[in-house]
Amino acid sequence: MKGFIASEVRKLTSTVTTWVMTAIGLGLIALGAGLSLLVPGAGIGEFQGTDVQVGYFVDQIGSSSIIVLIVALLSMTTEFRHGTIGRTLQITPSRTRVLIGKLAAATIYALGFLIAGLALVAILLLIGGLVAGTAVQPGSETLEAVWFGLVGLSLTAWFGVALGALIRSQVVAITVTLVWLFVVEAAVGAFAPSVGQWMPFNALNAVFVSDEAAAAMGGMGPQLLAPLTGLSVFVGYTVVSAVAAVVLMRTRDV
Repeated sequence: MKGFIASEVRKLTSTVTTWVMTAIGLGLIALGAGLSLLVPGAGIGEFQGTDVQVGYFVDQIGSSSIIVLIVALLSMTTEFRHGTIGRTLQITPSRTRVLIGKLAAATIYALGFLIAGLALVAILLLIGGLVAGTAVQPGSETLEAVWFGLVGLSLTAWFGVALGALIRSQVVAITVTLVWLFVVEAAVGAFAPSVGQWMPFNALNAVFVSDEAAAAMGGMGPQLLAPLTGLSVFVGYTVVSAVAAVVLMRTRDV
């Protein structure tokens, strides 16, 4: 199994698309964190390097969770698009094992993305501390943000692989995902926020928005669940999708 997972990781990291998407994701993190440092009104006030503020900047990594989702989704749908799924199943006949290997590889990617994001945020925070003449003071809030980031991005990777296994068509999968995220959930969240907050990606967003950040928005942001509640809801969506993917992978023709 280790060899198969290593093979899946090589597939993922040898694709130009993966690196392009990763660069875009890191760019979005830099943009969000940079604006919060340069424009106090765009974040949670003047930068003082407090634990709460550091946690807020770590949460910015979650703003690029869509990148992890798409990369994970592509790792599955690319097999069907290029017809390599047959060869993969010849080498590893167990379809459940193949799916588990894809999930593991996507999780490793999510971990790598988180580490790269943390390194980028750390550099920006050090620069912000030097400019503001203050020390950066990470603490429990920062650790909580890192933990939420790890779990949230890992679940996002699992959700992406499951969606790819369920939909299979790469174009359809990406289109449906983006339309659902930016149109359906945005519309429901705007017109029926009490319903929209329970939808999958809105529940995921709650994981990356601390109470302090929500308070700083002053009610201008979307209505979200509490972080732990949002995490629990997204776990439910992920588990259901993964189980459905395993069942269909075992019963459908490739």
